[in-house]
Amino acid sequence: MTRRVLLIEDEANIAEAIRFLLARDGYQVHLRHDGREALAAVAELAPDLVILDLMLPGLSGLEILTSLRADAATLALPVLMLTA
Repeated sequence: MTRRVLLIEDEANIAEAIRFLLARDGYQVHLRHDGREALAAVAELAPDLVILDLMLPGLSGLEILTSLRADAATLALPVLMLTA
């Protein structure tokens, strides 16, 4: 079973490097570049892990994390916070 990772990162070079490494190790990586897209993507994709940039356009990583933790469906979803 392939693990799904949702990577929410607005810096293209960082996103591509992380996507490459995870895909190489067998993860299915879905990428979003904007905080406004993040919550809808979590609901749509049901990822096993979210890698979330702290500073994003639209909504910040902390705002997204707060929303995820407030929802019973995503309360236990693992989130790795990332910042440059």
